[in-house]
Amino acid sequence: MKYTHLLFDLDNTLMDFTKSSVFAFKDMLHHFQIPEEQDFHPVYKKINRKVWQELETGKINQETLREKRFRLFFEYIGTTELDPLEANKVYLQGIVDHPVYVEGVLELLEEFKDDFVMCIVTNGLKEVQRPRLEHKLKDYFRSVTVSDEIGVAKPHKEFFDITFESIPEAKKENTLMIGDSLGSDILGGNNYGLDTCWMNYHKTKNDTEIIPSYSITQMKDLKDYVR
Repeated sequence: MKYTHLLFDLDNTLMDFTKSSVFAFKDMLHHFQIPEEQDFHPVYKKINRKVWQELETGKINQETLREKRFRLFFEYIGTTELDPLEANKVYLQGIVDHPVYVEGVLELLEEFKDDFVMCIVTNGLKEVQRPRLEHKLKDYFRSVTVSDEIGVAKPHKEFFDITFESIPEAKKENTLMIGDSLGSDILGGNNYGLDTCWMNYHKTKNDTEIIPSYSITQMKDLKDYVR
């Protein structure tokens, strides 16, 4: 076996967070009775991406993220009367209530379960990640590392240090980091001395200096690289 241990990102790697987010965002709008004449979700996505980048670069913490992203969104639509933390709570519950799996994920995990030690490594928030794993995924994974629980996010070295504490038998040269984010999953894995696999589902051009060991566009192709 080329690899003995597989580290999987969760959002938009195993689970289609983008699709779940659309449902969850609508739940939040309905909760606050915000009209949907305009499609606000792309606006929120842009704000959310920027705030998460601030988290991953250490500029803010998870508590600030929870409040800031919806405060900025409410400012954009011209209201300061709504509670951003309440919006965050409703939105996160919507993510839990609308799980969507990437095509082929459950079949692949079932095929891999006896051959590899698999772990979840995610920058998500604990009130979302833990409940979603309870649906169908938890039994496949030796350990779960959630940035919100440990106070440090990918791509920082400390995140991977904590992950490897849960798999002390693992060797870096036999461990593969698998994820959709060049800036957190692939950069973090590269810097830690791991091989990396970029899940480039949307066939996006890589115009960065972050180079993965492998790049694939569908989950089933992972089988070609791990053995």
